[in-house]
Amino acid sequence: MVADWVREVGSDRVEVFALLRPGTDPHTFQPGAADVARVAGADLIFTVGLGLEGAWLNRLLENAAADPARVVALGDNVDPLLGAEEEHEGEEEEEEGHGPFDPHFWWDPLRVKKAVDQIARRLSEVDPEGAETYSRNGASYGQKLDSLDARTSDRVKQIPQERRKLVTSHETLNYFATRYGFEAVGAVIPGISTEREPSPAELAELTTKIRELGVPVIFTETIVSDRLAFAVASETGTRIVRLHTDSLGDPRSGADTYIKMMDSNVEAIVQALK
Repeated sequence: MVADWVREVGSDRVEVFALLRPGTDPHTFQPGAADVARVAGADLIFTVGLGLEGAWLNRLLENAAADPARVVALGDNVDPLLGAEEEHEGEEEEEEGHGPFDPHFWWDPLRVKKAVDQIARRLSEVDPEGAETYSRNGASYGQKLDSLDARTSDRVKQIPQERRKLVTSHETLNYFATRYGFEAVGAVIPGISTEREPSPAELAELTTKIRELGVPVIFTETIVSDRLAFAVASETGTRIVRLHTDSLGDPRSGADTYIKMMDSNVEAIVQALK
């Protein structure tokens, strides 16, 4: 997603390389030697930040001897939400580089606008001759994000308020829930990272919530195994609907750009819950 935003702003003035391929889990990605070389030679390194990339990014930057001034953690300046307060937070997530904030801000297009503004500003600092291009492209893409936000707000009106309950593979839809009036009931993996394995007690608690609230669907993700979600769905009689959450899809998926991914996901959510 970040590479898609940078391409939109930078157009043909910028050469963009995405470390993560479509369908890759950004929480658990492991870079190779070629990635170290690419990062070492980059003028700017744009990341989501807020711990999404975890400890692997810190190791990559260290191995590439990257100047911290070249690293732009976009999530730091988008008014991030705090992650859910859970007993399991603390040592385990700190070891993996995850902080207290929820990094999945791209589920709110208006927060993405703030990230795009940062991209335009930092590209202009590195390439002052292109500043006008970056500003113009950023403003144009911002209008598309406004349209996406308005389109999403309109489409979710098809879902009755009592059915606006979200259960996911991991806690990835909190920004979407906050922006568009949904309740994030819970997740099969109860945390903002995909790296945890839920306990039997946590799965039992989620199963009880789904039954009590009448949640009809569990939204799984292209980057996460469906095994546990299918087990919960079997216990509760809920359906499974897959979303592109933490990664774009391949060119055949209809979700290979950020805006196409969001439109695809919103359509799936609306069709599942209306």
